Amino acid sequence: MVRNWCVKVSALALAGVMSLSVLPTQAAEYADLGQDHWAYEEMTRAVELGILQGVGNNQLAPALTMSWGQFLALVTRTFAPDDYQSALDQGAAWDEAGYLAAASAGILREEDALSVSPEQLGESITREDAAMLLYRAMPEEIQEKYAHPENEALFTDFDQMDEVHQAAVSALADTQVSSGKPDGSFGRTDPIQRCDGTVLLMRTLNVVDRARTGETVTITLYGVDSESGQELFRQEYVTEVGAYLYGLLEDAPQYYVFDGFQGGGTVTSACASYCAQYRPMTQAEREEADFWDKVDQGLASADDYWTQPFWLSMQGENEAKHNLLFGSTEKRRFDSQAEAQAAMTTITVPIWTLSNGVKKASTTTLQVHAAIADDVKAIFTEIYNDPEQFPINGTSSFRYVEGTTGEHNCGTAIDLNANENYQIRDGQVLVGSCWEPGTNPYSIAPDSSVVRIFEAHGWSWGGDAWAADSDDATGYHDYMHFSYMGG
Repeated sequence: MVRNWCVKVSALALAGVMSLSVLPTQAAEYADLGQDHWAYEEMTRAVELGILQGVGNNQLAPALTMSWGQFLALVTRTFAPDDYQSALDQGAAWDEAGYLAAASAGILREEDALSVSPEQLGESITREDAAMLLYRAMPEEIQEKYAHPENEALFTDFDQMDEVHQAAVSALADTQVSSGKPDGSFGRTDPIQRCDGTVLLMRTLNVVDRARTGETVTITLYGVDSESGQELFRQEYVTEVGAYLYGLLEDAPQYYVFDGFQGGGTVTSACASYCAQYRPMTQAEREEADFWDKVDQGLASADDYWTQPFWLSMQGENEAKHNLLFGSTEKRRFDSQAEAQAAMTTITVPIWTLSNGVKKASTTTLQVHAAIADDVKAIFTEIYNDPEQFPINGTSSFRYVEGTTGEHNCGTAIDLNANENYQIRDGQVLVGSCWEPGTNPYSIAPDSSVVRIFEAHGWSWGGDAWAADSDDATGYHDYMHFSYMGG
């Protein structure tokens, strides 16, 4: 049995599920949508819910003008998924399916006199027509409330709209879906970009979900290995819109740790399938789980918990590591350079180097604490044998600096590729030149084999150890740095 207290909820869980797929899949990161893009959060969630799709070549094209067909597909995938799927099943193309589903669901109405037909789905949609579709996707009580708008000063181009478009724009403005453009207009005839359209859509979904909170729905919850994508379980639940998915979870599968939900942690009216991610336990975590199983079976005593050997491979600082490194559970650092130097040993480890774009096998030497020398050898051997073949152009390990308490003084910290993995605090670079994961081959990515392997051995990565995440815009990050005690 895996105890509930072992479960760790990820504060960064943004990955989502495909509402039209059998098994939800993890959302991809797109090369043209950085985390600093103003529409990143909404577009990412739309992808995760299976509403928005990429355009190929790892591109999401946020600035691309959106066509009628694209927007109708988005709207009906969100607010009329059964109608959309039915149209697809009958052989309609994806854009035609959006058109047919919108008409069937009452989102596209003859009385609104929108200038679109099946032959015009490739033409760009204007902001006021997009607003009309979103308005028709809202609950009837909201539509009735704004059916006869009176505020002609809402936007500078408000009086240029007919009454039904005024109703739609009024509803979007009052529900905070849209605040118009910086020049005071709504931009009624402007074409809409994919980023604009997606943000308006997701904000409308929030309005609809608030109106439908408490409504009974049936969902399928999948458990998935977050590293391999393997399905671990699936379970159907009768729940409510707005319910917290975490409340549905039972114990984690054996030797797994809960790692967040794809697509957010609440039930939305736009999705019937949700995915709980579970990461495989590290060896230390498995040993900890086994220990508690033995306690439950009467084969071990809970009083011995703090003396178990798995603590040596747990991340962070603890008494077992203190005793291993310094011979005392109460000692955290060496008292002098001479004492520290006497505890060091020099090891040779395999690495990959990079020369003219070609990776070559090589070795490097490190001076580390003798008590963890074998562990460091194992770490570098695993990095070397990993398919990523991460290249290393420089290392730094033991160096004693009087008056400091860092782990380099202890021989329990290692820096890799310092120039390409800078140290930065609140946007100000302190050491190094850059951090460009995905672009610079020497930069260490959060999902790299290097981070994964070090952490599996109980080491901490400076890229996210002292901040909420690895984003270098805020907080303190030392992307080159790995430490055995988390310091």
